[in-house]
Amino acid sequence: MSSIQEVLVARDKASQKYEGARHLLQVTLPMVNDPKLLLGVIGNMSASLEYSMDAILIYERLLRLIPNYNSDFESRFNLFRYKSVRRNKIPAEIVHVMSELRYILEMHKKSPIEFQRGNRFVICDKDYAMKIVSLNEIKKQLEHTKIMLDLTTTLTSKYF
Repeated sequence: MSSIQEVLVARDKASQKYEGARHLLQVTLPMVNDPKLLLGVIGNMSASLEYSMDAILIYERLLRLIPNYNSDFESRFNLFRYKSVRRNKIPAEIVHVMSELRYILEMHKKSPIEFQRGNRFVICDKDYAMKIVSLNEIKKQLEHTKIMLDLTTTLTSKYF
């Protein structure tokens, strides 16, 4: 697959994951009213942001603005954070949201206990340090995900 196609595929996947997160948050969650769905929203937002990041990195690699990089998340994220964010004037909040969503998903995988408290979902680690995931927090993160998606589309459509 050519690099141009890889950029377009990553951009389309980012858009699909965003739409999945938006639908879960705005349509499914109010009907079902189960805070556990917030984890599905977080997973889709994280995937959308990661695909957007990949589209930008592939695009910049195509233009030879960045060197070759490893395919693991940490390498890609660090290259994105230190090179692409500043060059493309991507807001720092988006980088923070990306790391926060990744942290929540990792904590969810490793957590021995999770429970609901009202409209919030609480994740505890082995030392019972809690991470509370609320609906308002997720809505703000969804807005940042949309901003990143729009930036990705704008940045990667300059030359094709």
